[in-house]
Amino acid sequence: MVFVDKEGTRIHASVGEQLIKQFEGKLTEGDAKVVHLFKLYDVVGDYRTIAHPYKIGFFQTTFVGKADDFPSEVPKKYFVDYNDIVGGKLDNSRLVGESIFIPFFVSV
Repeated sequence: MVFVDKEGTRIHASVGEQLIKQFEGKLTEGDAKVVHLFKLYDVVGDYRTIAHPYKIGFFQTTFVGKADDFPSEVPKKYFVDYNDIVGGKLDNSRLVGESIFIPFFVSV
């Protein structure tokens, strides 16, 4: 999944297979959430969800709660433009697809 903050910064986030049941129903497209107690990992490889150098990893202790006062509009375009691919400008570090919006807050 891809999280976006109120400035439009996007970051990949993943929930391990063993934690899916714990977070099922807590992350819904379009909802503003607060996420606490997670780990940042380096992102490597091709076909990444976004260009951000890190991704969020959930733990059993990760907290997901409702966020208040999140803007209703944030910039949405971050996938490769299809015309760039057809024109031979393919960048394997970016995806082609549909945007799914789950805003988030990160507190440090």
